[in-house]
Amino acid sequence: MNKKKKQYYFELIDVFEFIVRWRKKLIIICFISAILSIIVSSPWIIKPKFQSTAVFYPSTNNSISSALLTDSRVRQKDPLEFGEQVSAQQFVQILESDYLKGKVISQFNLREHYGIEEDDTEKNYKLGKKYEKNISTKKTPYASIEVRVLDENPDSAAKIANGIVMILDSVKTEVQRRVALQALNIIESEYNRKEEEINSIKQRMNELGAKGIYNVEEQSKAITELAGKSGMTASIQKQQENLAKYGAESQSLQATLEYQIEQSTELKKKLDQARIDVNGNLSNVFILQTATPAERKTYPIRSLIVIGAILGSFILSCIVLLFVEKFQKKANND
Repeated sequence: MNKKKKQYYFELIDVFEFIVRWRKKLIIICFISAILSIIVSSPWIIKPKFQSTAVFYPSTNNSISSALLTDSRVRQKDPLEFGEQVSAQQFVQILESDYLKGKVISQFNLREHYGIEEDDTEKNYKLGKKYEKNISTKKTPYASIEVRVLDENPDSAAKIANGIVMILDSVKTEVQRRVALQALNIIESEYNRKEEEINSIKQRMNELGAKGIYNVEEQSKAITELAGKSGMTASIQKQQENLAKYGAESQSLQATLEYQIEQSTELKKKLDQARIDVNGNLSNVFILQTATPAERKTYPIRSLIVIGAILGSFILSCIVLLFVEKFQKKANND
């Protein structure tokens, strides 16, 4: 063990002696690297970028009517509830969709903003790369969503970040409204069909009423009482014949009418809810942090570039000088 420590000690001394021996050249190389890295990372070569971040929670509610008009005895989604992981993941998917990206690019004219020529054959490819490089979204561990935007203009970065959140809200509302409109058309068609059936039943019941059939049970009791008191007359006999002929149909129509009216009432409720979903407007995002223009640049970090350049040039120079020294020793021995 002591032998290994001693060997390690002498190797460390050799490294130190090597650095001291070549210190002038290493200092000159590191100094030149520092100067060059400062120049390369200057605003004239690498344009600084500013970052703005907007943070929001996605809403967990997808239907305004379900949240606001459901029976109080039934547990429903709270329209003010937020923070579900599933909802956050869905919103991230929308943020990464080509449909939303297209709306962002169109609204902020990003092709021109990023200096991509209209007649460039690879304009869409370059625009997509620029978008991915400067605009990013991620879901936090707390189920909120961050929208980060890098831009050479701090005001533009904040404007784009806030605009993306608003566009996301409108896209989510647009998708919900499109589905709600389809549901409205289906329910409205079914409701109208149900009303036609009810009107048809009522019309037939009116025809039976003209024949003297309107309440079979009550009429049967009344006819029985009249026959017992005054005997069977031609009028009473006619009423009995009509009851025997149309009574069963009248009772069936009455039961069917009650059932159809009950169904129609339920459809009317759903129709009203569907109209609210189509015409209503409830925000899908709860904004926690509005993006503001950054006061300091985010990229590039010149100190890291300079330190990295100095360390890299120092290590590379040591390797090169080590080979030079080895070759010189070998040449002298030969």
